[in-house]
Amino acid sequence: MQKIIPLLAVVTLLCATMVPAHAQIAGETPLEPDTTIVFAPARPLLENGGLDPIRDNAAGIDLLFSSSGWGLGGFIQRNLGRDLTGFVHLGISGRRNTDEFENVFLGAIPVVANKVNRLFMFPTSIGVQYRLFTESLQENFRPFISAGAGPTFIMATPYIRDGEFVEFFSSFGSATIHTRFGGHFGIGSFFGNPSSGSLIGVQMRYYHIPFGGDGLESMRGNPITNFGGIFLSLTVGGMY
Repeated sequence: MQKIIPLLAVVTLLCATMVPAHAQIAGETPLEPDTTIVFAPARPLLENGGLDPIRDNAAGIDLLFSSSGWGLGGFIQRNLGRDLTGFVHLGISGRRNTDEFENVFLGAIPVVANKVNRLFMFPTSIGVQYRLFTESLQENFRPFISAGAGPTFIMATPYIRDGEFVEFFSSFGSATIHTRFGGHFGIGSFFGNPSSGSLIGVQMRYYHIPFGGDGLESMRGNPITNFGGIFLSLTVGGMY
């Protein structure tokens, strides 16, 4: 029994040294992991660079300024392609000769001498907007050009009638409305990241709205024959 125990220990030690740890065949190149295999996920881990999806529609208001004073506008628009957008725009603005000042008194009321009508215009445009330099500029600065056309509604209310001053709100009871066709060309830019959903921009539009005939008087003897001109606008809106 005392001879068997040392013999078993020797056999066990020989077996342990003869069995290789990884059963590698002599002369064979060790296997290494293949790092050229790329496993793509079933769907992108991030979509749109991790930003919200780009919105196709927008709506907002415009603060307008022209030689006739301040005005307001509203619009809706929809993307028609990568760089092309369709829009509908409605503006509301006064229209007058540039030299209208209250310089005389009619009784105790200060009035504009020789003024006969208050004029208001409502230009409507249906058009397209094309974004410029898409490949070279970042999304935070998106310049564009635009063009549109549509009817313009022109309202005239009496200022002086039969030698008497006509109060502003009362004059609308005697208003006359004229419809003329016109168009505009514009250039501007939107600012900020569109994925945020906000829309802020500036634009300069030139309107051509011929009245025809002898025009329409704001000041006596100085009729307005073209109700167009340059309008500057500040746009604030949202995308959805």
